[in-house]
Amino acid sequence: MSDPLIRALLLPFDKGLLAIPQRAFLMRATADDALAGDWRDILVCEQGFKPEFDRLTAAGLKPVARLDGAFPAGLVLLTKHKGENRANIARAWDLLEPGGLLMVCGANALGAASTQREFEAAFGLDGNLSKHNARTFWCHKADGAAPAILAEWHQGGRPRAVADSGFVARAGGFSPDHVDPGSRLLMDTLPANLAGRVADLGGGWGYLAVELLRRFPAITAIDLFEAETGSLEDCATNLAALVPERAACVSARWHDVTAGLPPTDPYDWIVTNPPFHEGAKPDPTIGQAFIKAAWKSIRRRGKLVLVANRHLPYEAELKRLFREVECLTDQAGYKVLLASDRIEARR
Repeated sequence: MSDPLIRALLLPFDKGLLAIPQRAFLMRATADDALAGDWRDILVCEQGFKPEFDRLTAAGLKPVARLDGAFPAGLVLLTKHKGENRANIARAWDLLEPGGLLMVCGANALGAASTQREFEAAFGLDGNLSKHNARTFWCHKADGAAPAILAEWHQGGRPRAVADSGFVARAGGFSPDHVDPGSRLLMDTLPANLAGRVADLGGGWGYLAVELLRRFPAITAIDLFEAETGSLEDCATNLAALVPERAACVSARWHDVTAGLPPTDPYDWIVTNPPFHEGAKPDPTIGQAFIKAAWKSIRRRGKLVLVANRHLPYEAELKRLFREVECLTDQAGYKVLLASDRIEARR
């Protein structure tokens, strides 16, 4: 596996412009063959997205969900979220020892040039390279107080109000500035008899879980599975603030649903608004994996309710695994599908 962004990140070291550090961190790390050898022993890899965390582990790298300590060098990979990038750069600066190297790399298509200009205004620039449709830029941590702008950048990575919904969420999670219309439609379409043990697959910052507890008093427990650590933290905040009397009903777990759910008693109901991106391109196999995970973990007569963009091809997978599949509604570009009567014994 070879990621152009990783190749661009390491290019200054490969060209001899910078010496490979004895120890470093890599924020938003991805597993890549280029990180084998010396880099594997040097890097501590921060990754809060569970599927990538697991890939880093399988590659023999050292992943952590959240960095701490002090480092002589820090590398940051940019994401598509400007607020998250600014917050990561500010945290990276704080984690550096005096004189430490700070390097940032991002895809041109995701606004790396704009981030480089902000970086240079804040810290100055010791060097930069452009290659592989990406740009890499760096500086060294100067003595003295941190640039004043970093206080604002830190704030941009903290949870903020989600419009006027009463929820909070942070940059980098799914739909952090508004309640996703698909999730809202799912809640408004759910059958009135929802009760018992429920699983929320890809629960994000907790919109579905909170609304389920508000609207369905016969729910006895919710297992919420979410791949992003930041979203899980915001979910806990929202549950405690919005449904404090029922928050203990929810068990929120950092988990990759596409790998299947942990062994458990079967669920009475499963709800999900599955993701269909793990990068720039749509990937319907993620939603299909969510459906299969639900099928394996639902009781014989349990019900799965799923919302998806209208164009996504989920009906065939549902019909392969369930005897009854019904479209509850199709509007505003979304469809809500109800599947029940699991075809085979749970396995």
